[in-house]
Amino acid sequence: MLRAAAIVLFLSTTPGAWTQYPPQPPAAVGPTLGASLRNAVAATQAQAEMVRRAAADWGRRAKWASYSVDTFRQDYANTQFEVQMLWKQFNWMGNLALQAGGPRAGNALAELEAGLNIIAELFTFLETQFNAGALDQKTIVRTCGTIEDVMGQWERELKKSSSRIGLVW
Repeated sequence: MLRAAAIVLFLSTTPGAWTQYPPQPPAAVGPTLGASLRNAVAATQAQAEMVRRAAADWGRRAKWASYSVDTFRQDYANTQFEVQMLWKQFNWMGNLALQAGGPRAGNALAELEAGLNIIAELFTFLETQFNAGALDQKTIVRTCGTIEDVMGQWERELKKSSSRIGLVW
């Protein structure tokens, strides 16, 4: 008993001891790297769909005559949150794809990342227009439509790139 207590004390005070829980992956981890990658791709696809739907819903609300600055701020924050979650899923998927070591994974991931960067620029555009006082409802509606369209294209590209990423169903 005393020996067990000494071991626990030693491990808990060792400078290199783990003091935090490891970060949880955003997608379910499978029994193999391939299963984890499939889960990560599926979760990334689902999150991309959530971003696309959020942009579509935002664009519909922006058409309302009663659409206000407060509603814009809420829609902007909600959709941006969904995009940030997509980035998190994408980064997890990319990490797994690179671990799997597919020879063309890096190029596919770079192309997908470029698409996400374009989507991020649309948010920067909206924010710049808003801060300058030049943002009107028509611009919001058009930009939401663009986000929706680009997200649809990004989802299709993710599906097409799945074999390059190293995903085998």
